[in-house]
Amino acid sequence: MRLSRRTPALLAAAVGAATLAGTVVAAPSVGATATTPTFRPPSRADDPAIGTGTYVNEPATVVGADGTRYVAYQRDSQISYTRDGGQHWDYVGGADVLTRHLAPCTSSSDIGDVDLTVDKVGRVYFADLQITAGGTGDNGIQPVVAYSSDGFRTYSGTCAAHQPASVDREWLAAYTAPGQPATKSDVYLSYHDFGPNYISVNASHDGGQTWGLPVPVITNGDAAQSSFCDTVPAGTAVDRRNGWVYVAWTSGPNPGQNVGTGCNYTQGTVFNKLFVAVSKDRGKTFTTTLGFVGPGPTAAEPSDMSEIFGSIDVDRAGGVYVAAPAYLRSEYDAFLFYSPPADASGALHFRSPVKVNGPAAKTSYFTRVVAGDKGRVDVIYLASPVRNVVVTPANKTTYDGSDPTKPNCQPEVTDPGNHGARFIGKPCQLPATAPWYLYLAQSTNAAGTSPAFTSVQLRSDAVHTGDICTLGIFCLSGDNRDIADTYDVKIDSSGGAQVAYTYENPAGTRTEIDFQCQRSGAGLLATVSVRDCYS
Repeated sequence: MRLSRRTPALLAAAVGAATLAGTVVAAPSVGATATTPTFRPPSRADDPAIGTGTYVNEPATVVGADGTRYVAYQRDSQISYTRDGGQHWDYVGGADVLTRHLAPCTSSSDIGDVDLTVDKVGRVYFADLQITAGGTGDNGIQPVVAYSSDGFRTYSGTCAAHQPASVDREWLAAYTAPGQPATKSDVYLSYHDFGPNYISVNASHDGGQTWGLPVPVITNGDAAQSSFCDTVPAGTAVDRRNGWVYVAWTSGPNPGQNVGTGCNYTQGTVFNKLFVAVSKDRGKTFTTTLGFVGPGPTAAEPSDMSEIFGSIDVDRAGGVYVAAPAYLRSEYDAFLFYSPPADASGALHFRSPVKVNGPAAKTSYFTRVVAGDKGRVDVIYLASPVRNVVVTPANKTTYDGSDPTKPNCQPEVTDPGNHGARFIGKPCQLPATAPWYLYLAQSTNAAGTSPAFTSVQLRSDAVHTGDICTLGIFCLSGDNRDIADTYDVKIDSSGGAQVAYTYENPAGTRTEIDFQCQRSGAGLLATVSVRDCYS
C-alpha cells in the first residue's frame, strides 16, 4: 500500500522463482544541443499558508484546455493553479474541494493519493482517497472524483469505485470523442484494493457525473497467479485516436512468494513482472499482456520494479509506453518499455526495455512518462549518484553499515531504529548523505529500433538527501518517507513539459511542492515549436 498511514506488522519472508524475458537495451546518450529542453526556475505550487515544518508530497499535474496549469498534492489533498507558467499561483483549497459538493456518499476523513486528468474539451478531474460512507460499495477507503469546467470555481464530486474492498492508489485518464461535449467524456479510474489486491477499472461515460461498477482487468491465468495479493498500479492512459484504454501494473512472481512476504501490506515481494491490459470497448472488457519478466527472488540479483510507481502513456500514433524503475545489471535504472498499438486480438508486443537515465544516475526511482507524437516521449526520474544494491544474503554481510558512504542492508524491524524489513530483493538503505537530483530524459525516436535519450537535470541542487523508503505503509518511524512515492509530468499544447515534484529542504525539516515548465528546446509535437511557458 502506498497510503500515508503506517502499519507496524511484520510477516516472514519466503522465496519464489521467475525468469528473465528479453534483454536490456542501453539507449545512447545524446549531448546537449540547441534542441535540448530548457526549463524555467522552480516555483512553489503549494499554499504557503499551510505553514512551515509540515510535509506535503505526491503531486499530480495537468494542463487544462485553456492553458491553465494545475497541481494537486497530499496534505488535506490541496489543488492550486497558475495561468502564467508558475509565476503566480491561486490556491483553490483542500479536501473540501472534493467533499463540499459530494453526492451520494459522504466523507469523514481525507487519506491522500491525489491524481488529475483533463478531457480535450476543458473539464478537469481531481481524484483523492477519502474515508467514506454511502452504501455497501462506497464504505471505507474509497476514491472521490470531483470535476470542474471553470477552474474549480464550481465543481461536483462523487464516490467513483463502488468497491466493496477498500481502495489504494487510484489513477485517472479521460477521452472525449470528436464533436462530443464534456458531458459525454469517458473517464477511467484504475486502482488496486485492500482485498485480493487485484487491479480494477471503473468507467464514467458522462464526464464524471456517474460511475459504473468495478471491472477486473486481469484476464489470464499467469496474470492472476502473479498478481494475487501483490500489485503496484502503474497508471491508466487512453489512445487519443480511438478511445482504447490501457492499464499497467507490476506484480509479484507467484502466490507463495506474495503471501509469504505479507502481500501488499508490507510491499515485501519482488515485483518482477510488468503487465498491461487494454479495453477496446470503453472499459467493459480487457485483454492482458505480460510485458516484461525480470529475475525473481531466488536469483543472484532479483529485479524489483516497485521504487515506486511506474506510469503509462500512449502516443498520437497509438504506441504504448511504460516507464518503470528496475534493478538490472547491478543498478537501479529508469527503463522505458514500448509496444506498438494492441493488435486485433488485443495483445501487445513489447520490445526489450531501454535504459533512459544518464551515466551520473546510479540509483533511479520515481519514473513518470508522457508521450506526444509518434516516438516522442519525456521520462522524469529521481536519481542519486550513490549506487544502491538489493538485499541478498551476501549483501547483508557485505553492506553492513560500517562504511557510511555505502548502502546498509542490515536495518530491520527488530532493530532499535524501527525500520521496515529488508526483504530479499528489496532496496538496501542509502547513506544519510546521499543526494537526489531530478532529471528529465527525452527521446524523439523512442518507437524506433535504436532510441536515443537526452537527459536534463532540472535544477542544480538536490531535492532530497538520504534514503527513500519504498515499502509504502510498511515504512516505519526509522525510515525516510518524507517525499512519499511519486512525482508527475505532463505536456502543454505546444508539446512543452511541465513537472511537479516534492522538494525537501537540506535540513530535512519541511517539504514543498515545486513546479517547473519548459521554456525552449525540443518538445513532444514534431511540427509545433515549444512555447515558453511564461508566455
